[in-house]
Amino acid sequence: MTRLADAIRAEIGDAELSELTPMAGGRSGVTLAGRLTRDGVTREIVVKAKPPGRPATGRHDVLRQADALDLLATVPGVPSPRVLARVNGEEVCFVMERSRGSVTEPILDDDDRPPPDIVRERALRSAGILAALHRFDTAPLREPISDLADEVGRWSGTAKSAGMAPGIDRLAESLAASVPAVDGPPVLVHGDFRLGNLVFDGAEPTGLIDWEIWGLSRPGVDLGWFLVFCDASAFPGVGRPVDGLPSADELVEAYRQAGGDVPDDLAWYEAFGRFKMAAIMAHNLHRHRAGRHVDPYQERLPPTIARLVESGAEMLKR
Repeated sequence: MTRLADAIRAEIGDAELSELTPMAGGRSGVTLAGRLTRDGVTREIVVKAKPPGRPATGRHDVLRQADALDLLATVPGVPSPRVLARVNGEEVCFVMERSRGSVTEPILDDDDRPPPDIVRERALRSAGILAALHRFDTAPLREPISDLADEVGRWSGTAKSAGMAPGIDRLAESLAASVPAVDGPPVLVHGDFRLGNLVFDGAEPTGLIDWEIWGLSRPGVDLGWFLVFCDASAFPGVGRPVDGLPSADELVEAYRQAGGDVPDDLAWYEAFGRFKMAAIMAHNLHRHRAGRHVDPYQERLPPTIARLVESGAEMLKR
């Protein structure tokens, strides 16, 4: 951590950097908090850094995440922390302003759960933010477009390597056999859009964070994923119903009213979201049991993995 701080100090010049400390609650790489003082003004900051010993590729390509935040500075209706500095050498990281407020995933987090009226307002405003994100003109971007069939194959590979999600192969085959036809240009997708990746000050959204897997794809990829995290029944043993949380129909309508393009095959995207979540959870459980990243919380996941696979299959039958 000292080397990282020294690299940041070399980049920011005459600004002063306080001691960096790990942020609690996250599992998405190296995330540190600190303060940056320049010209007598002190800002709370967050540093996203490549893990030691890992290549700066895939979800560890933190400078690509900074690219996404720079893009968002031009997108009306999407709150985004401002990138203050980048370091690209032996240490790889970026420094951003810390968004005012806090984050919570209502159905999964037991602590700091806001009152029902705030939960409702946050969820509905999040649907509007997602619509604003998807209205961004992606034509100038030189990013590859993520094909839906390739996405199914990608997460199917994740699940197979873990071997912790019975029935997920059949779900993957059903998804691959029913990939929806797509029209129009791709949109900018966050890839992990949910309430737990939005910072709120009360009901006011102040920052959409954690851009590890952003790209160009179809609106339903984000929308279907968002709806998974608003359904407590999909997370037996780890989630619970939350007063105030809007129904899936209400959230879809809020997205539509804000200008979002709701796909005709929304049930497919909802099933895909559950499939993807089951694959990720299976991967994390496998890493835990293999001793690669010991986290006792993972032992609570098998009932949820099973329910995600089951409910995904049910949605495809609609």
